[in-house]
Amino acid sequence: MSDPNHILGLVTIGSISLLGAVLLVLRIRDHFREKPDPKLTYATQTDLRYLREELHAHQRDTKSDIANLQRLVGENAEHIAALIAQSKFHGQRLAELDRIHRHP
Repeated sequence: MSDPNHILGLVTIGSISLLGAVLLVLRIRDHFREKPDPKLTYATQTDLRYLREELHAHQRDTKSDIANLQRLVGENAEHIAALIAQSKFHGQRLAELDRIHRHP
């Protein structure tokens, strides 16, 4: 009739088969899952808005810095030109004074 060992064997085999099927389904699901986890890689709309605002702020700052740099370069060029002119003037003046001093 119904042997307890026979029933226990059927329950054990059924449980092992069921657990094996669950494990197989979990492995298949893991295989097709997006890697890495989308929650860790995708940005939210709030994150994108913040990033966009930061980028625009950096672009504004960069444009301002470039404009200031161009202004400084222009001013420096003018100062250098003035120094070169003064240097030539002083060089000529020294040459004149040297001639006067050598040939009184």
